[in-house]
Amino acid sequence: MLSQKQLEEFKEYLKSGQWEEDYGYRTKDGQEEMLDMLESLFELCDIADEILTKKFYKNMFGENG
Repeated sequence: MLSQKQLEEFKEYLKSGQWEEDYGYRTKDGQEEMLDMLESLFELCDIADEILTKKFYKNMFGENG
C-alpha cells in the first residue's frame, strides 16, 4: 500500500521536472521502464475513479457503501 507521503513525493517529483531530467539520463530500457510506470499510474487512476464514482452514487442515493 502506498502512503500519502509517497504519493505526495512522487507528485512533487513529476511537478519539479526531475522525472523528465532523469528520463533523459536513462538508457532506452530505463526510459521504457519509466514510461511503463506512468502507464501504470494512469491505470491506477482509472480504478480509483471507478471506486470513487461507485461510492459517490451510493451515497447520492442514500445507500451505505
